[in-house]
Amino acid sequence: MAAAPLSRIDLNLLVVLDVLLREKNVGRAAEYLNLTPSAVSHALKRLRILFDNELLVRDGRRMVPTARAKVLAETLPAILGQIERAITEGTRFDPATSDRVFRLVAPDFVAPLLLRLLKQTATEAPGILLELAPYTSAAISEMKQGRYDAMIGPQGRDDEGLRGDAIGSWSWVVFGRKGHPAFADWSLDAWAKHTHLQVRTTGPQGKGPVDQAATKLGIERRIGAVVPNFAVAASALAQTDMLLTAPSITLRDAAGAYDLDVRDAPFALSPLTLSLSWNALTGDAPDVQWFLTHVRDVCAGLK
Repeated sequence: MAAAPLSRIDLNLLVVLDVLLREKNVGRAAEYLNLTPSAVSHALKRLRILFDNELLVRDGRRMVPTARAKVLAETLPAILGQIERAITEGTRFDPATSDRVFRLVAPDFVAPLLLRLLKQTATEAPGILLELAPYTSAAISEMKQGRYDAMIGPQGRDDEGLRGDAIGSWSWVVFGRKGHPAFADWSLDAWAKHTHLQVRTTGPQGKGPVDQAATKLGIERRIGAVVPNFAVAASALAQTDMLLTAPSITLRDAAGAYDLDVRDAPFALSPLTLSLSWNALTGDAPDVQWFLTHVRDVCAGLK
């Protein structure tokens, strides 16, 4: 089947396809697009004819993308973003009347940032929506695809289609409950003999910087538990004798709430440097510039 001429392509269908490929569910896509499931199903039928491909194949309760659809999932966000920028290029951004959705990627320990961001923008831009997404190993790829407006993370390189500014560096410390026996006579030996808590926000990726440094010292620490985020970590530390070695920013707000104590790490570790990054192609847009300015302001409070 010959490809459809560009003049025959309904761009609204591509918007529906982009959401379907992300959600892989007609109901969720309909909710996101504010359409009925019937309308989304009808759009999918038209898309299948347009591309001469099933695109999404039902497998039980989920829909699995075909090989062609996987390629489209990689390219569509950037294409749609370019079209949107071409239409709105040069337009002035008015936060007071905007209902734009701004999306920020950040580690879970930066979540309180969203509350400060909401407070700072509430009067100036009452109609906008702020979404905070968790930082994952796929964050850079998703930023390049135009999924998000800004990202806070350790990647501060001006490459891969991103631009970034450092927002601060934090030394590594050890958290434990108040009165933890290791803190009575704090030393490397005290650190080594106790059970440790590990936070793993992504899948297993080999030894992290803490275990690499400990191994060089001839120490193999014993991990007593692995948790998926730092919010869970604070509660776990408060109720056990486990220790957590992490950058000081990770439990900065939670340490007081959970009555945790802190000591400097008993061996050298390179500080964690966080950067604010944005897509090189969209970072000059007036709305993104406005958003980045406010994110920078609240990031100043992290130092």
